[in-house]
Amino acid sequence: MHEDTNESGNQLSRQRNRIFVDKSHRDLIYVELTKPLDDEKISPFESMKNLFMLAVFMGYYEKKRVPLKSGNKIDIFRWDQLSEEDVPLLRALALAETGDVAVLSDQGRILTIAEEYANAGIMEIQEKIVEIPGDRIKVLVNLLGARLPDDLMSVASL
Repeated sequence: MHEDTNESGNQLSRQRNRIFVDKSHRDLIYVELTKPLDDEKISPFESMKNLFMLAVFMGYYEKKRVPLKSGNKIDIFRWDQLSEEDVPLLRALALAETGDVAVLSDQGRILTIAEEYANAGIMEIQEKIVEIPGDRIKVLVNLLGARLPDDLMSVASL
């Protein structure tokens, strides 16, 4: 296995497989948004992976990266659970962030960059979805600047 050093001097495995989040965010946000509330039929996110991907790009949109503290992180899923659409997005994000094509073959650096953006992005999601009363799916749709078609809204309210 190859080792590399990221911008902060930490050793990272090129083939690191686990994706980490802040422990406090896992239960407070990741678990919360992947299970339906008592008055909801469905949850806003099917999986922690889907929520993580939104958090990554919320952090990127806000231009914020927050490193995870080594003693305060927990793994939530594996690299091989990323879809064939997710991996190129994370690679493109890492390339945009570093400007270095070598990052494309360094899974550890790609994950670290994604985790840091997700760590910032999940705080935005918490503020804009979890802490706002009401239907979390409608709040999420509004956050994303979309509008649910009427036929979908009737299904969501069943």
